[in-house]
Amino acid sequence: MAVVALLWITRCQNVPIVSPPTPPRQIAYDGAVTLQVASGSTLPGTNITYEGKAPDGRAIMRINGLQALKSTADSVNWTGALVLFSLVDLNLRVVTYDNSGMTLAGTIHLVVQDPTPTPADPSTNLIADFTIPVTYIVSRYQTVPGTVISYVGAKPEGAEFANLDQYPYRQRFDSVVWQGRLRDRVAIRYELRVLDFNDDRAVLGGTAHIMFEK
Repeated sequence: MAVVALLWITRCQNVPIVSPPTPPRQIAYDGAVTLQVASGSTLPGTNITYEGKAPDGRAIMRINGLQALKSTADSVNWTGALVLFSLVDLNLRVVTYDNSGMTLAGTIHLVVQDPTPTPADPSTNLIADFTIPVTYIVSRYQTVPGTVISYVGAKPEGAEFANLDQYPYRQRFDSVVWQGRLRDRVAIRYELRVLDFNDDRAVLGGTAHIMFEK
């Protein structure tokens, strides 16, 4: 048995270790959203249209070209790419509706492939935009996801950030604002606050406003 075990160990040592494939580099945002669509209009970036109220009081919607009658709390879901190298997954419910419009609320999962954050002013000509709550714990010398801002450490003047603006220090609950593009036609504006910090890490919380440009 000892010889067999030795042979088995020797063979295992000669088996090459295969690493799992590296997933594509991407940035993802998950959170709650509330969206409005006017009667007779399409939810921006999707093929979901609200057409007003039916005679029986339900909401008349058109999804993928098919008529759907919806009541309050019914699901309205959509998945698609608004621009190349992106994915938006909406899982919504009907909150309210009347003859003027509809309110939908639920969750969003948004992915952007191969982001290269660059400071820039977003376009005002948009396909759709979403504001998503975010919270980040950023270690010292690491970058805030989706930005070029990095955390330097705690100083007497406050939390120090690189690539932020001319004055790099922030105290607790001070704002950290950055806008630019994650990649072509995907702009972003972060409005964050410093929730806590020490010399090893900073905690930031606020919103990411993601804009898909035409």
